[in-house]
Amino acid sequence: MKTILLVGDGLENPSVPDILNEFGHKVISMQDGPTALSFLSKGIPVDLVITDHRIDGLDGLELLASLKKLAPSIPSILLTDEGSIETYLKALSLGVFEYISKPAKAGELGRIVQKALERPQPFKYGSTNV
Repeated sequence: MKTILLVGDGLENPSVPDILNEFGHKVISMQDGPTALSFLSKGIPVDLVITDHRIDGLDGLELLASLKKLAPSIPSILLTDEGSIETYLKALSLGVFEYISKPAKAGELGRIVQKALERPQPFKYGSTNV
């Protein structure tokens, strides 16, 4: 079972947490960017971060920029309902694993999450064996 940090409040239609749970993952949900960054800075192991583009406190791109500095080995996925080339390119420059338009289809989201989790990582975030 992998732990996924899900950040955003507009992820209930379809229910992203339910989709991820169906694929056997543990989901930790947070409503805003500052709370998510505080959580990540404590070194609690997380295998993947999925963030909505529009979240309180920071937008998803700001969260990804901070994540890249704080824990660059954690893969990330950006969900958005207002996709643009500019947002897509910015997300790619921040190392996002995938950029998904909402609403996310269960099968597509599950496949992308699985690929992100299988990606080789140089070290395990939060590990004492670094």
